[in-house]
Amino acid sequence: MSKPIKYTVAVALKPEPDSAQFLVVKRPDDDPDLAGNWGLPAVTMRADELPEDAARRVCIEKLNCSAEPQRFLGAMFQTRNSYDIILMDIEMVLAPDERPSVAKAQTENTAYIDQKWTNDPLDLLPSAKRGSCCSSILLTDRGLLDRDGWVASLEGHDAVG
Repeated sequence: MSKPIKYTVAVALKPEPDSAQFLVVKRPDDDPDLAGNWGLPAVTMRADELPEDAARRVCIEKLNCSAEPQRFLGAMFQTRNSYDIILMDIEMVLAPDERPSVAKAQTENTAYIDQKWTNDPLDLLPSAKRGSCCSSILLTDRGLLDRDGWVASLEGHDAVG
């Protein structure tokens, strides 16, 4: 019997187009996949939703702000215990006069517990080593991780769905 596939979009949010900074969020300590890890905000796509629309929804639902897509960073497939995932990273630029806030976000799914702006993609290395697709894609885009270093399967691991 085949497992369901979750199509997911993560956002590398920049404060302005030419900035090296991007926003990372911290997952809650009871998160089933990456408890307490820093990563990129993400949502599971809805039926018939385009990736860029899901990326805009990430900003609205998870960060309480508006942003526009700038570029596609990459995609990754990974096998997990109860589902398989196809995750895409999209770089976004914050709309003028907007300020992201995980504390003000109103989401029915994973609510992040902290956020910070960073210039250092290596802030995502611990989560990439634990199997985070969004972190692996961004690190690869920045030339800091090779595709051969990706965790392609977490099947059989107790900590993931």
